[in-house]
Amino acid sequence: MIITIPRLCAWVAIVTAFFFGSLQLGASNVTSSCTVVQPVTDSTSTASNQPSPALAAKLKKTRKYELDRIGQRNMGKGVNLYSLEKERSLGAKMAAAVDLETIAASDGMIKDYLNRLGQKIVRSSDAQFPFIIKVIDSKNPTVFSLPGGFLYIDVGLLLDVDSEAELAGLMAHEIAHSVARHATRIATRRFALDLLLSFPITRMIGPWALPVRQLGMAPIEKKLYRDSEFEADLLGIEYQFAAGYDPQAYVEVLEKLDHDELETHARASNRPKPGFLSRLNQNLAHTYSDYPATEQRILKLQGEISTLLPCRDNYIVDTDEFQEAKAQLGAARLVLERRRPGDKKDGGPVLERHPSSK
Repeated sequence: MIITIPRLCAWVAIVTAFFFGSLQLGASNVTSSCTVVQPVTDSTSTASNQPSPALAAKLKKTRKYELDRIGQRNMGKGVNLYSLEKERSLGAKMAAAVDLETIAASDGMIKDYLNRLGQKIVRSSDAQFPFIIKVIDSKNPTVFSLPGGFLYIDVGLLLDVDSEAELAGLMAHEIAHSVARHATRIATRRFALDLLLSFPITRMIGPWALPVRQLGMAPIEKKLYRDSEFEADLLGIEYQFAAGYDPQAYVEVLEKLDHDELETHARASNRPKPGFLSRLNQNLAHTYSDYPATEQRILKLQGEISTLLPCRDNYIVDTDEFQEAKAQLGAARLVLERRRPGDKKDGGPVLERHPSSK
């Protein structure tokens, strides 16, 4: 079979339409979380009263993410090889594997608190399946989700955030990944892309097909991951807002992360590469990165907060229950040190050998 140029262009058009027809989010550089957005009017509109293409796209996106339709928006719809039942089964198998490799938290009060907080956010989301929330204990304080409604929270995360609103924002982001079915939708698109590209490329270039396909798929696959992060950010602040929390708290978490990333980058590279090479490296890093730049996520979120979320006079920022759980966890993790003869007393808890055993 001979692949002609028009036919090859058709393949490219199909792939482009399939992959880049969703998860496109816009943003404006607005920092206020309570900005009143005036209706867009145009005194020079045409007789047909049709909005401009840019405005039409913005209105379409706004309707898709209408806050008062949460729970009725059918998030996660689209081409997907996994039904909800299969996705739930897949998540259960993955959760069983995670359970074998992790240690479940033992503090019943903290587990109950985190489960109630997570379920509160789930009830304010577009979830189409019940969530199972598990609390683990490890050295890396994290929160992550699996397909089908499985959310894992490390108790150490309590020590890394400053308020319940920050914790709620991180949990809402991960819940949004599961609600939007990002994992199975990306897997479906990867399968489709490989299927679409494998046959014509193999016919055209023979044994070089595999590395060429991998090189060509990498930027598209990475873009899917980045777009899913943007959508999880947007849905997360909506769920956080719907549950009564200040969405700006999640932005503050990202700002802290951005500050840490900048400091790490500054220590790693004492002198930036000049001119063209610097720009080339930045473009390559963006193309092959799984995550969008944190600064870019912050700017998008600030715009979404100002345009999609209405003003609210009162938010939940923190609670006594969060502070009590954090204090209890901190007290349980006090490190006891052995004191040697002659060591200075610093007021901290120590272990000393009993005089009778010296």
